[in-house]
Amino acid sequence: MAQIDTKKDIIQFLNLCVEYTNSSLQRKSKRLIDLNEEELKLAKIEIEKWEIYKQFTEYTIKELSSGDLDEWIDNLHNPEYIPKPQNTH
Repeated sequence: MAQIDTKKDIIQFLNLCVEYTNSSLQRKSKRLIDLNEEELKLAKIEIEKWEIYKQFTEYTIKELSSGDLDEWIDNLHNPEYIPKPQNTH
């Protein structure tokens, strides 16, 4: 599979994850009205986790689309490759 096809597949998968997360967040938000104070506190923590996951996933899609993660794609099957943070400053 060519790099571009691999990227498209990964991006499509991540887009599905974002769509699922949106649906999950809607369901979780609707359930808040029936909760007591302690349950509400825990539910809000859970919602925050899902929102963070969504933000991370959307950022990853952006990085994949821009080519920032091409080196990662090129090394998907290289067990010795270890990605390192880029110093952009």
